[in-house]
Amino acid sequence: MTDRTIRPDVQTLDRHHFVPHYIGVISNALIWSQSRFFLEAFGFGVNEVRVITVLADCGELSGRGFCDALMMNKSIVSRTLRELEEKKLVWSPGEGRNRKYQLTEEGYALNAKIVKISLEREKRLLRGFSRRDKVILLGYLAQMVENLEHAGDFYDLIEGLDMHRDDDDGS
Repeated sequence: MTDRTIRPDVQTLDRHHFVPHYIGVISNALIWSQSRFFLEAFGFGVNEVRVITVLADCGELSGRGFCDALMMNKSIVSRTLRELEEKKLVWSPGEGRNRKYQLTEEGYALNAKIVKISLEREKRLLRGFSRRDKVILLGYLAQMVENLEHAGDFYDLIEGLDMHRDDDDGS
C-alpha cells in the first residue's frame, strides 16, 4: 500500500497494480544480468545475443527485419551487425540497404550456448508456473505486443484524454 500522507490529493501510480511497472522491472533485471554475464563470458552484450538468437530462428534477415523483430533502433542494429560481422559470427552474401544477414558456423555454435543458457534461465524465471500457465502468459504477452502500437500513440492518447501537449502551463 502506498503512503499517501504527504500529498493525499495527488494522483499517483501504484506500482503494485500497474502492469507496465512489472514489465519494466522484469525487463530491466533480465537485460542487465544477461548483458553483464554475456560480456564477461563471451565478450558481447544483450544486443548481440538478441540479434544472434533471432537470426538463428529466422535463417536470414535484413537490417529492417531485425528492427521489426526486436523493436530495436536502426543504428543499434547496424552497429551490432557490423560488430558481429567483424567477429565472424554473421555474414551477408549481398550488399546495400536490403542485404540479408545469416549466421556463420561460429554464430550457430555460439547460438547453441545462448539457447542452453536462456532456456534454463526461463525455467528458473517460471518456477511455480505450470505448462498451462506458461501458455496463458505467452498469450497475454503476445496480445500486449499487438497492443503496443496503440499504447505507444501518445498524441492520440493525449487527445483522447482531452489534454494538450503543453497542458502543464494551463492552456
